[in-house]
Amino acid sequence: MVSAPSALQAVAAAAANVSSLRVDGLAHGAAASAQYELTLRKGAPAEGWLWVRYRTTLYGSAGRPVIRFEGDAGETEQPMSAALFGIGEWIGRVPGRTRRIHIGLPAGCSTAHFSLLQGLMLSGSELFALARNRSPAKALLAAALRLVGCRVASDGLLMNLFGATPLQRYHEWRVANERGLDVTGLEARRDSWDRGPHIRVILFENGEGDDEAVKATVASLERQVYPHWSLVFVGADIACGGERRVVCVERNAKAEVLWRGLDSSDIILPISAGDTISDYAMAALVEFAGTRPDHTLFYADEDSIDAGRYVAPELKPDWSPIFHRASPFVGRAIYARCRALDAHGQLPLGEMLRPATWDALFAASERPVGHIRRVLLTKVWKEPSKEKRIAIAKPALPAATATLIVPTRDRADLMAACLASLEKTAPRDFDLLIVDNGSTEPAARRLLDRARAHPRVRVLSAEGPFNFSALCNYAAECAESRVLVFLNNDTEVMRPDWLGELTGLAMQPEIGAVGAKLVYPSGRLQHGGLVLGLGGYAAHIDIGALPAYPGYLNRLAVPHEVSAVTGACLAVEKRKFDAIGGFDAERYPVELGDVDLCLRLAKRGWKTVFTPDVVLKHKESASRGRSHVAKRYAAERRHFLAGWKDVLFDDPFFHPALSLTARRTSLDH
Repeated sequence: MVSAPSALQAVAAAAANVSSLRVDGLAHGAAASAQYELTLRKGAPAEGWLWVRYRTTLYGSAGRPVIRFEGDAGETEQPMSAALFGIGEWIGRVPGRTRRIHIGLPAGCSTAHFSLLQGLMLSGSELFALARNRSPAKALLAAALRLVGCRVASDGLLMNLFGATPLQRYHEWRVANERGLDVTGLEARRDSWDRGPHIRVILFENGEGDDEAVKATVASLERQVYPHWSLVFVGADIACGGERRVVCVERNAKAEVLWRGLDSSDIILPISAGDTISDYAMAALVEFAGTRPDHTLFYADEDSIDAGRYVAPELKPDWSPIFHRASPFVGRAIYARCRALDAHGQLPLGEMLRPATWDALFAASERPVGHIRRVLLTKVWKEPSKEKRIAIAKPALPAATATLIVPTRDRADLMAACLASLEKTAPRDFDLLIVDNGSTEPAARRLLDRARAHPRVRVLSAEGPFNFSALCNYAAECAESRVLVFLNNDTEVMRPDWLGELTGLAMQPEIGAVGAKLVYPSGRLQHGGLVLGLGGYAAHIDIGALPAYPGYLNRLAVPHEVSAVTGACLAVEKRKFDAIGGFDAERYPVELGDVDLCLRLAKRGWKTVFTPDVVLKHKESASRGRSHVAKRYAAERRHFLAGWKDVLFDDPFFHPALSLTARRTSLDH
């Protein structure tokens, strides 16, 4: 551990009558505001590396706090770690000339549910001691870079080092961030529990007849801090504690026996023998459900244990029905209010307890489905079965006529390859609008002249500075088809059926933008959906992954909801595109316009979907070069941060315990 220099004191930023409490060299207030303020003891500007540790309540969902820096250069902010197991940590660089530091708490979290443990400004030796604990080799490299004057590169390496932990080190990560219940503080008994729902636990054997497995499950139930629950054992009698007598039912009984005598808002919790739930699982479930009375189905995160080590964390996205229909992901940490099960009361118990029944129940839900961002269930590790859970049948996707829109300037080699690949499309039921942004190279002009001769191709002239958004908007105004498909001129189609899949999804009433899987010429992944907040703004996740990699939770193998997709291949119904005013050409001429478009579609209720069933080759930025990106990026980043500040670090389809620093899916910090 690093010693605690007295550089910071933490005080609440709410009221004048704040009572202070010293903890680990820090004074922090106990007011019920939504943020903390860290102030320098001497009031001098801060610069350097800061280490903050904190606790959040284990009751309810986890979320990312945000640390904000105010100084002479303005305001910046960075996401902190969601305290998934009760303890969070952030190590990062404080910008130069910082005068005020705030910690904004996640939605639904007050200072009554959060406490600071320490805030330390680190010396160089302390910083590299922490770095060596994570990776001696990378710490040495960072130190060497600093010695030769490459401070920016050194800082970047350290930020990546402190910002991510490989999924393979999940056990160490969990143990380091796990704490016991604070039953007199953050996990004190809630008064609302006196009026809380009754939880009926349904314990069923997994077919192995293991008495020790049953005992392990029952022991975890007896440790629950929430008091209002009972147990139905599907199989044989068993005593629970001494206070409760377990109800025993046979597998051939009707399912309605499970919730007999309960109110419609009470909760059913099925669990397989051998699975265990965390001591706070029922409390977290009740606290979450209590603020969502319209929800009838819930699920939480889960992991497994293998020879004493925690493995295979399933840190799930918020409710994603398209993803669930394609690859059921809710798992075994599932819960339902009794009224959600009434229509299934006549099913035999054996049928009711099958995973496929619950998968279908979630898939058919017309009410909101709640995700508790907390690991509430641990399974005994087993090798994944070769038999996959059956995907729920998806609705038919009728194709529609489409207009393909391809902006271009010179680079005849790229455009020729793109046009040649489009010839593969079957059926060829599309129009093509090529937007020429002032091509001057003879080869490019000859190629465009040949394209004009095709009856379903139009070449639109749009000279001036390169503005991808404006070029796309211009072409969209000229389009007459039902679906617009925006393509970069450095993309190449790889399968004949690509267009029908895109347009079929784009025409679904709840879907706005649809993006394809893009790969580099090497075959490695270039685009599988964007994550908000990744890299500070929004970025592609799992970039560079091998072709066979299915993605975390199988998300690169099936269509699923994402917050945004790249405009390099983006389909959207024209009426939806027009309804939001198209791309924002003023704020986002080149970069982040696609993300902004997807987020504005989402505000109107249209979700964004990534599909791996459409694959294109993409030579990213080949037509305009990297220097052009760098020149325009700063202004667009400022607009993006100002416009989407409230959602930037809480992507609903990317768990808050996953890293927003690493480009490969990793654990946070």
